[in-house]
Amino acid sequence: MTTPLHQSPHPLTFVAQSGSERPPLDGEAAYQIEVMGLGGFQKEGLARDVRSGRTWRLVCDEGAYLNGANMAPAPLAYWVGGLHADITARIAEAAREAGVAIDDLAVTVSQGFGVKGSFAKGQAVAQVHHMTCDVDLICDQDDSTVKTLVEQALGKSSAVAAVAGAHEGLFSLSTNGKATPVSNLLVSTEPLEDPFLRHAHQPEPVETRPEAVPVPHSAGDKPPVMLSDDNDGTVSWRIRTDGGLDPATGLVASHVWFSENSATWTLISDPANQAAPDPLVYFAIGTAFCFHTQLCRYVSVRRLPVEAPRLVQLSRFPASGFEPLDTCLFLHGQLSGEDATMLMSAAANTCYAHRALTVAVEQRVSITHKRSR
Repeated sequence: MTTPLHQSPHPLTFVAQSGSERPPLDGEAAYQIEVMGLGGFQKEGLARDVRSGRTWRLVCDEGAYLNGANMAPAPLAYWVGGLHADITARIAEAAREAGVAIDDLAVTVSQGFGVKGSFAKGQAVAQVHHMTCDVDLICDQDDSTVKTLVEQALGKSSAVAAVAGAHEGLFSLSTNGKATPVSNLLVSTEPLEDPFLRHAHQPEPVETRPEAVPVPHSAGDKPPVMLSDDNDGTVSWRIRTDGGLDPATGLVASHVWFSENSATWTLISDPANQAAPDPLVYFAIGTAFCFHTQLCRYVSVRRLPVEAPRLVQLSRFPASGFEPLDTCLFLHGQLSGEDATMLMSAAANTCYAHRALTVAVEQRVSITHKRSR
């Protein structure tokens, strides 16, 4: 039995399995993401560090643009927040390696998204616009040194590599416990197990980390955009994230919002994946959450008899790179294999995060540097 967020006694984010420690930013990472619905647009996800076993439980919701309750960050808030935090952490790491003392580091990232075509008619296709990254840095170095440092950091960011290249995801599908052929998508052969078979109960905290819990800020007067299921036109918007590094703790704060009039959430990340989730945890689980949301939208619009859909996603981040995602979808209900295949394809076509990974996103970077006094 799932518990809606407003009835849960647990914080939005907690550690469900402690695991072992690992060095931060050591060149590679891999996470197994499991996502299950809690009702409406609310969903719960587990992000397990494949190497250490450390597992974070996170939840998400949608805002007014999809008539959500806004009780947790949206999928794309996690996704863009993870991108922002990975860039920020990589710049700090590059400075440490170069022996450069940073007095202040602030980064702003924005990513454009859109949708074209009718969702209700099954014609909707996600669109991805350019990404901007503005770096403000104070240190006792010349402009050339700072420019080289930032470029090296961006070159080591796995999240940047993910959006810079075209990485077609791999998919597999299970319907009522049986493997179902996948069409119009690349096929995954990764053996991933149904979360309902792996977990007898909803996760419970083994550690609570107050700094890891997302912090909401007040919403504006109106949502930035309303996403309609029957809109035949094109709707576009941008998600923005700003924040910086706390030199004392090494933690990164990412303040995410959709526009000046939308609610803001603050995500704290830890490159060591200890005090708070690794930036790549947010990036990976945001992708899985987004796919699940689009899936549930189609289930609702088409009135398909699907019960509690869930998915497992394997996210691999080799040194300074990104490998295509493996996603396995588990569906149960009175639906045909053809309907199940259509549902998976529709979700893949409209998932903004997946779309951003399958195209080479244009990136615009600016650097503002002031010398220390």
